[in-house]
Amino acid sequence: MVISAIAIAPGNADIIWVGHEDGQVYKTTNGTATNPVWQQIDNTGPSPLNVGRYCTHITIDPANIDTVYVTFGGYTQGNVWQTTDGGTTWKNIGGGSLPSTPVRALAIHPGSSSLLYLGTEVGVFASEETGATWSRTNEGPNNCSVNDLFWMNRTLIAATHGRGMFSIDLTAAAL
Repeated sequence: MVISAIAIAPGNADIIWVGHEDGQVYKTTNGTATNPVWQQIDNTGPSPLNVGRYCTHITIDPANIDTVYVTFGGYTQGNVWQTTDGGTTWKNIGGGSLPSTPVRALAIHPGSSSLLYLGTEVGVFASEETGATWSRTNEGPNNCSVNDLFWMNRTLIAATHGRGMFSIDLTAAAL
């Protein structure tokens, strides 16, 4: 089983999440131990995360480490999932206003956890309501694969496949 995504909780190196190429997701709360204990969390609880597709990215909210976002590949709906209770329950936040395309990255605005940004196969999408709705951004790359998103202070950097890197100044976005 090949690991395809990994995230370490900001400020707590013991909490580590990993996603696999077959869609399975695991978590440990003692990651710095000699023999960490891993718990599979994608197929348990009342609303399981059971998509069975390539896990592309995991993002842990720095303001609340129990809130985690997991993204998946595939030309279908349901490629963005959220848990607010550390993986006990999951909610699909990748439907409706998003195209049926792979999601490769998710970034949380450093000034507000409700502002989310997605790197997809067809550009960058944003949500101002923690993923309730999504829209294309007016800045940055469109109609190209965005493989990674990361922050440099309050500037979002989008790394694309074949079109270089774009920077989007989002200093005022969290005001």
